[in-house]
Amino acid sequence: MFYPLAGMILLSALWCGYWFIEFVGAKELVQAKRLEFKSQGLQLDCATESWSGFPFRFEFQCDAASLQFTNANETIKFQSMKILAVAQAYNPFHILLLITGPSAANGVELTHERALISVTVNGRDNLDVSSEATKINAQDLFSADQLNFYGRKINGKLDLAANTEGLTILDPNLPISIAKAAIIAQTNASLLKQPYAAVATGEPLEISSLKISQGPVDLTAQGKIFLDPQHRLAGKLSSQTNDIDGLMKFIAPIFALNEEDSAAIKNLVSLTGTDPVTNMTKADFTARDGALYWGLLKLADLKPLY
Repeated sequence: MFYPLAGMILLSALWCGYWFIEFVGAKELVQAKRLEFKSQGLQLDCATESWSGFPFRFEFQCDAASLQFTNANETIKFQSMKILAVAQAYNPFHILLLITGPSAANGVELTHERALISVTVNGRDNLDVSSEATKINAQDLFSADQLNFYGRKINGKLDLAANTEGLTILDPNLPISIAKAAIIAQTNASLLKQPYAAVATGEPLEISSLKISQGPVDLTAQGKIFLDPQHRLAGKLSSQTNDIDGLMKFIAPIFALNEEDSAAIKNLVSLTGTDPVTNMTKADFTARDGALYWGLLKLADLKPLY
């Protein structure tokens, strides 16, 4: 009876020693990273902050959190009621962030259920990030039943994916509802360090899959987009739909198309891009010189994004 008990006591003592050593190391690493990020324009402030988690976790809680990113172009500020960071003691390179709302982004109020962000560090420079949020409402902008985002930095590339359900644009002049939407894309990881400079010089976002569903209407697309020197959207997406009539009803209010415009676009696109075998209608969305075209017809003028 003595040996198992002694073994348990010794194991517990070794684990406690490991936990305290790693706990001190984690606090020092977080403090060093906060100072490093602050010098780069990314600053986290807390009204109160605390550490806990013994004996199996490391937990950092930041109440009335304020995360601010500043560069030469503008300042982005995110605020939330509470951020809780949790890592298992045996795997400190996998961090879970629990964000309790309400929150705010640059003064825009955000209500949401508790959001989850998962960050995994793989090696020196590679990392995986995923986030899940439900019942989101951004004041006078949009609401969504669910919004998921995934990102992976590997070998100098940034893989991105996102999907949403029950998305509604809260513009009284332009109400848009999308049942489901999903995107898979890739770009250069340099955007993480110099997002505005890289985008402004035409760094492309390569979209391998974009799908939007609204009722029986499905729209899929793939291609490359970027921002031109005037920060306007540019590039081309090759698209196809299973229901051209339903799609025209969907996009007509978005681009303020009257019946004649809608009929002309439908007839031209159907004439040049309908596959009689699959009954799919294909056409390219092209953004160039500050205008958006579907096929050969202009849909709208494009303004600078910032």
